[in-house]
Amino acid sequence: MPTTKLLLNESVKNVGKVGDVVEVSPGYARNYLLPKGLAVEPTPANLKRIEVRRLEIERIEKERRADQEVIIKKLSDVEVTLERKTNEQGHLFGSVTATDIAKALQAQGLAIEPGDVNLDGRLDKVDRYTVRVKFAEDLVAQVKVWVAPDADSKAQIDAAAKAAKDASAAQPEAQS
Repeated sequence: MPTTKLLLNESVKNVGKVGDVVEVSPGYARNYLLPKGLAVEPTPANLKRIEVRRLEIERIEKERRADQEVIIKKLSDVEVTLERKTNEQGHLFGSVTATDIAKALQAQGLAIEPGDVNLDGRLDKVDRYTVRVKFAEDLVAQVKVWVAPDADSKAQIDAAAKAAKDASAAQPEAQS
């Protein structure tokens, strides 16, 4: 499969950092990297221009990484509770997304983006979950997420549980 060599103007997740010469598919280059100005042809003039920008970006990345390390330390004590509408069995109408969790963490004053939240599966039941927040390979934290029913749904769940309990209590009497 043919590839195209490009010089990155910006760091692109899962591709490379500023100043890297990367090989990507022609379609990705033509449809995404070049139109958005994220990459250019790797000419000698562009290499010189990017080198100055790369030093500035590296300084900014170091500062961001220091901030992320502080956030990772704070996340070990963080617990998020999200109330959602459910049915009688405790299944959500929809599911909790990475965006929902990121917004809840942002409300607590933590600079977390939805792309930093890694969900192992669907969060579609009332339960306690452990979710990974990952900035880099070595900057990972576990956050406890409690998905709870809203007040109306809790009343429905309690009523269904009481009805099931009453039905099971009435069952042995009927068999006697």
